[in-house]
Formats: sequence, C-alpha cells, structure tokens
Amino acid sequence: MRIVTALIILSVFFSYQLSAQELQKTYDTPEDGFALMRQHAAANQYADAKNIGYRLLVENPDYYDVSLYLARIFGWEAAYDSAHSILEQVLLKDPSHFEAHEVRVDLAYWENDWIKLEEYAGAALALNPDSPEIKRKYLLAKSQLGSTQDITEILVSYSYDHFRKPYLRNWHMLSAGAIIPYKLGSLSPYLNGGYHPGVEGTSTDIQLNLDTYFHLGKMNYAMAGYGISPGGTINYLPDHRAALEVWQVLPSGFAISAGMRYFYWDQHFTFLTFSGEKYTGNFWFSLRNYLFFKEYGISGSYYLSARRYFADRFNYLNITLGYGTAPDEPLVVVSDLERLNALSFRAEFSRQVRYNLRLNVMAGYAYEEFDDQQFRNRFDMRIGLYIRLMQ
Repeated sequence: MRIVTALIILSVFFSYQLSAQELQKTYDTPEDGFALMRQHAAANQYADAKNIGYRLLVENPDYYDVSLYLARIFGWEAAYDSAHSILEQVLLKDPSHFEAHEVRVDLAYWENDWIKLEEYAGAALALNPDSPEIKRKYLLAKSQLGSTQDITEILVSYSYDHFRKPYLRNWHMLSAGAIIPYKLGSLSPYLNGGYHPGVEGTSTDIQLNLDTYFHLGKMNYAMAGYGISPGGTINYLPDHRAALEVWQVLPSGFAISAGMRYFYWDQHFTFLTFSGEKYTGNFWFSLRNYLFFKEYGISGSYYLSARRYFADRFNYLNITLGYGTAPDEPLVVVSDLERLNALSFRAEFSRQVRYNLRLNVMAGYAYEEFDDQQFRNRFDMRIGLYIRLMQ
C-alpha cells in the first residue's frame, strides 16, 4: 500500500514539472517542512505549499497531517476531486482517522454537496457524536435534502393585519393544512379563511391552496403552487394565484433563485422574483426582489433577510427589512396592491417546544404610502402551530 501511495504522490508531484530549484530542500525535519508548508499556504502561495507537501509525503508517506493539509489546499482551490483522492488514501489505511473525516466534511460543505455532506458528517459523528460543528453541518445537510421532514405535520395559524387609513382595516385569517413528505420533496395542501369585520355586505372569503417543494437534482430544487378562491364576487383573496420558483445551489454556501407569482382578481397581476442566498455558520442571508408589472410600468421592491439558526432548522430567529412598491409574500388581499411605496420590518421566531410541536410567531410593521404623499402605519402578526404526526 505504501508503494501505491508513493507512486500516486510522485505522479502528481511530477505533473507540476518542478524545477531543480523548487525541489531543493529548505527544511531540516519533517515538522519544519510542515511549518513551512503552512506558512506558504497562509500567504496564498498554494503552489509552493503543495510542492513542499508532495516532497514530505514521498519522504514520509504516513505523515497524515501533511496529507490532510494538502487536501484542504486543494479544497481552497476548488479542486475537490484531487482533495478527496488524497483523503481516500488516508482513510484506506486508517478508517477511524477522525481528522480525515473532518476534512472530508468540510470539503462537502464547501462544495454545497448536501448528499455527500450528510454521508460524511454521519460517518464522522459515528466516531465522535459530541462534535458540535459536525453535528451542525449534518443537520444543515438533512435540512437541505429535506430528509428531516420525513414525518407529516399538521399546521394551523392565525394572522392579523391592521391599518387606519384611508379606512379601518382589521383583517383576521385562519389557515389550516398539512406538510406531507414524499420521495422528491413535500406537498402542502392548506385552506385560508379570512374575515373583515365592520364592512357592508359579505365580510368573509376562503382560498384553497396546494404547494409543493421538490428536488430537481442534487444541486437544485423548485417550488410550485396554485390557489383558488371560489367566492365569486367576493374579492378579498385572489380568485387565482400561482407560484413557481427554481433554486440553484452554488459552491461555498451560495444559492440563487428565479421565479414568478401570478394573481387574478378582476384583472391579472404578475410579479417576477429573484434572490441570492448565503449560508455561513449558523446564519442564512437572503436578498430578494420583486418586479411588479403595473399599467404605468414596472415597479420593484427589495427584501433583505438574516436568519440565525440555533439547535436545528426548526429553531431560528429571522429578521427582514424591505423597501419598495411591490408587496412581498404572502400577498393576502387585493388592498395590498394599492400602496405606492413602503418601508417594512418583520421579525419571525420559530421554536420546537416539544418533540412533536413547533411554534412559529411573526410580527411586522410597515410605513406605507397609500396615496400621493399620504402615509399610514401598518401592523401585522401571525402565530402558527406545527404538529408532527408521530408514528
């Protein structure tokens, strides 16, 4: 096995066509060489660092610290296949080498390869179940793959929306539905029922909805949804709503998306939406915009979200700041289309209060221009319960 490893290292070594000067020894002991290797890497001199690493491994094939650091350098250069090849040699000789498993987890995390990350983090946790960093990345992988959502949830929520200009608005809405997992993702049927007290005529409206999230491949997924309000002449909720969006996962924790939203009351309303997202540590950031097609042209709005995860993806605090003319989701009633501009703030908190019960609370405020140079204060809130149907 040592001969095979040495041949592999030598083939990579000579593929760089090192000059005689580069091959000249610049250290006295392997430890000095490793320190010099790290020094070059810290200065972003990756080629020099790798040259020293190759030479050290030819002289000391079982110097695993050098192998692992060499794999990290390849990872920093996004040469993931080369990095994994080096780690495979280490794990073939020592399958329980925890540091090698750690590096392999980091490589999968940097690649945003959620399937590998779940596999590698699971193997690492089998050796050291108390590693908080590995555990966090394992939960992130399961979250991205949707594999933690393998039990049906029942959801119920209450929403309230209020402003006083140009009329008194007290909109109450109850929602009830389920999140049902299937092989490629999850299916969510739900019912919205709204009530607006103090108005003449009919004051209620309902909406039937069906949404789904599904994986298109290892690195992308999509959302599609449709809703219908069978109220006829009742126009609080849209007669029809449709949504479609596709996400592409990128390296280093980034993702982008593009999609559309469509609503119909007595006329058609179409939005385009785009987002950029970033996972880093226990945080998730998103910048999203909506382009709203109106009779007089196109208007837009922009929403910046920051989310702090705690134990897992069900426990988090999310803050959103928004500015612009187009209303953000969820677009609930037709009066949301009337505003000319808005500055908004929203805070959302989610907590798993029991093994089978999750609480979600949201509160928001917007300073809206509802007519030319006419402004109002708008408040909204939502409280929801998610109940897991344990087998």
